[in-house]
Amino acid sequence: MIGRTIAWPAEEDSHYHVPFVYSCNGRPYVPQLAETSGTWFRDVRDPSHLSRALPRFHTPGGLLDMLQRDREDAEKRLQAEPFGYLKLRDYQQKAIAATEHALSHGQRTALLAMATGTGKTRTIIGLMYRFLKAERFQRILFLVDRTALGQQALDAFNEAPLEQNHTLSKIYNVAELGDMAAEAETRIQVATVQAMVKRIFMSDAAPPIDQFDCIIIDEAHRGYTLDQEMTEGELATRDSQQYLSSYRRVLDYFDAVKIALTATPARHTSEIFGKPVYTYSYREAVADDWLIDHEPPIRYETLLTQNGITFEKGKPVDTLNIRTGEIDTTELEDELNFEVDAFNRRVINENFNRVICEQLVQELDPFGDEKTLIFCATDLHADMVKTQLDSAFKALYNGSYHEAAVAKITGQSEKVGQLIRRYKNERYPNIAITVDLLTTGIDVPRISHLVFMRRIRSRILYEQMIGRATRRCDEIGKTVFRIYDPVDIYAALQDVNTMKPLVKDPHITLEQLVEELTDDDQLEQALASPGGHPEESQADVVLNQLSQKVMRVLRKADKKPTTAHR
Repeated sequence: MIGRTIAWPAEEDSHYHVPFVYSCNGRPYVPQLAETSGTWFRDVRDPSHLSRALPRFHTPGGLLDMLQRDREDAEKRLQAEPFGYLKLRDYQQKAIAATEHALSHGQRTALLAMATGTGKTRTIIGLMYRFLKAERFQRILFLVDRTALGQQALDAFNEAPLEQNHTLSKIYNVAELGDMAAEAETRIQVATVQAMVKRIFMSDAAPPIDQFDCIIIDEAHRGYTLDQEMTEGELATRDSQQYLSSYRRVLDYFDAVKIALTATPARHTSEIFGKPVYTYSYREAVADDWLIDHEPPIRYETLLTQNGITFEKGKPVDTLNIRTGEIDTTELEDELNFEVDAFNRRVINENFNRVICEQLVQELDPFGDEKTLIFCATDLHADMVKTQLDSAFKALYNGSYHEAAVAKITGQSEKVGQLIRRYKNERYPNIAITVDLLTTGIDVPRISHLVFMRRIRSRILYEQMIGRATRRCDEIGKTVFRIYDPVDIYAALQDVNTMKPLVKDPHITLEQLVEELTDDDQLEQALASPGGHPEESQADVVLNQLSQKVMRVLRKADKKPTTAHR
């Protein structure tokens, strides 16, 4: 750090060094006209600092804070700060270290890609605590796109223990949802994108651009509308802000470092935040026994043929990561070129749903510990499936069926919040039928069965839907989750699906796997054969499958015996 004065004498007479410089021609910043619009700012105290465009000038207080804050000293404190008391898993610690490393090398954005259910919130808590303790940042905005996600994070801030068992909200002042007063002592502000849009763009007193120096975006794949590129005519006659999503406008408004977390990166996330600085995939989490594996889907091919429902697959995906040979999801669009609307209209067919529901009741236990989530095309479709399941269960159990076991939980349901709480915390409903309401964000570890009764073209939404069942639930002896796929969506999205099962063949025995690793000839052949993933041999595949099989046996053995519910 050079000094604490705004300007100081240079060696030459009548000249002064100035720490911060601006350049502005009065035009609002437009990305397509980056060099001729916006208020450009540069911190000239370090020759490696580059200029960046801002929507307006900093405040005097913000400039003083930048001048007084010693970033190099803060980064040294971060490097010296231990991780032990945070009680993080190994991959969570690696994610934090990768983020801090990226920022220490001048990056102002960082993307973490961590599979659903691997504890992104716990990682965020550890990251924020380290940033604030080391004085790397003064005030952090934690941005979500739904109130429920913000409340979920606040609950974790109030409960997760840190140093001396104090929580984050006990150590630092955390401003909750709706509390938008700019208090000097506030170190963490939790807010929705919608609330920030109102505060910034629909208020007479917009916050300064330096109110937050770090923004952490949870579930960064959500809450966005892809920004549109303007034509020359539109550039000349229209307001550029109408072509930017509210999500992007909020991010661009503040002069802050942006850190994003998602389980499902795509082109629109990498365009904003860059390629992930750290990735922890679903397959890695399953292999490490943090998440639950799934079996290949039950496809009902015969039933599809009988009912005359077919689906044409889209164009093959050819976006590869040159280094690893895998599909590079950060280069893929979210929306795939599949025709789903007409298909979903044909699924809303009483005969088709009756036949499928008659098959499902043979597989699902409405009285058991395991829960089921069914995805339908529309609210009307959900009503139809509810009626058909009720009838099929009643016929199967000779009238002893409990109607509360199956519930429709959609945006059209009465007392939807109460229904969701019951589904999460009580025995009934055991089977939930939804459209979009429960596709993301809901955390019910007992979900062990997913039923796809609709098609979608969003690969991100598809993986989020699968993610509803990946969490461990040792109290019920959950060893695997199952996918029932009468619409054959699994096969249609297999080229872009990163959540393929670790154990491809559930019928392979422990004895066969052990023999393949202990027989010298078979082992030699397995070591020399590729395993289907980069830098992985067939021996690695067999070892992962063996460990997964053993984990399933141990987890089932640990389950406490329960009485029958029928």
